[in-house]
Amino acid sequence: MTAFLALVLAPLFSGSVKWLKARLTHREGLSPLMEYRNLIKLWRKVWIAPHPTTPLFLLGPILALLGTLGALALLPILPGPTFKGDFLLALYLLGLGRFFPMLAALDAGSSFGAQGGYREGVVTVLAEPGTLMALAGAVLLGEGFSLSGLPELGVENSLVLLLALASLALGLLAEGARMPVDDPTTHLELTMIHEAQILDHSGPLLALYELAGSLKMLFYAGLMALLLPGFKPLVFLGVGVAWVLALAYLETYGVKLRYLRLPDFLSYNTLFGVLALLGAIWRF
Repeated sequence: MTAFLALVLAPLFSGSVKWLKARLTHREGLSPLMEYRNLIKLWRKVWIAPHPTTPLFLLGPILALLGTLGALALLPILPGPTFKGDFLLALYLLGLGRFFPMLAALDAGSSFGAQGGYREGVVTVLAEPGTLMALAGAVLLGEGFSLSGLPELGVENSLVLLLALASLALGLLAEGARMPVDDPTTHLELTMIHEAQILDHSGPLLALYELAGSLKMLFYAGLMALLLPGFKPLVFLGVGVAWVLALAYLETYGVKLRYLRLPDFLSYNTLFGVLALLGAIWRF
C-alpha cells in the first residue's frame, strides 16, 4: 500500500520541485502535473540501445524501479508486511536498485556512462554507512527490531532521533542526486554524476529511471516520517511537502560542491549515523 501511494505521488513530488524552482527565479514554470505527461511521453517512445550491449542494459532501469518499490513496500506508512530485520532488507533492496544501474552504465561502453557509474558508486559508498547506522540506532531504541517498531521523537530520545534524522536528510541529498552532492539539471561533463549514468538510456527505460529517482527520495522522506509523531500518512505527506520546499530553495540559491569535496560533506552523514548508533547503545 505504501509503495502504491508513493508511486502515485512520485511524479507530483519531482514536478513540484521543478515548478517551485521556476517560481523562485520569477519564471512561470510548467505545472507540477507535467511530470505525469513527461513519463507517459517517454513510455510511448522507442528505446534504443548502443551496440553491442548485454541484457544488463535493460535490467538496470527495471531493477532500479523494482528495488526501490520493494524497499517502499516495507515502510509501514500504510498497513503492510513487517518482520524482524525488515529495515536491513529495505536498505539492501535500495542497494540492489543502485548496483544494477551502475552495471548498465558500464555495459553501454560509453565514456560518460562509465564515468557516471563510477561516481555514483563512490557517492553510494560514502552515504550508505551513515544511513545504515542512523536507522540501526533508531531501531535499537524501538521494539521488535523492525520498521514498525521505530520510536517516535520525544523528550527521552530526542538527541538520538535528531541525529538519525540529520543523517537521513544528508543521505536523501546524496541518494537522490540533489544539490550540493549532484545537480539534476547539469549537462556539463565535469559535473554530471547521476545524469551521466543514465545518458545512454532513452524512452521507457529513461522513464523507469526518472520514476525510480523520485521514489528513492520518497523512501527517505518515509523513513523520516516514521521517526516523527503523528498519523503516519499525514506526517509522510507533510515531510514530502517540507522536502519540496527545501530542495527548491537549496537548488535555486545553493551551489554544487566540487566532486573532490564530497567525502568531506558526506562525512557528516556518517558522523551523525555513528553518534545516533552510539547514543542508542549507551542510552544518552
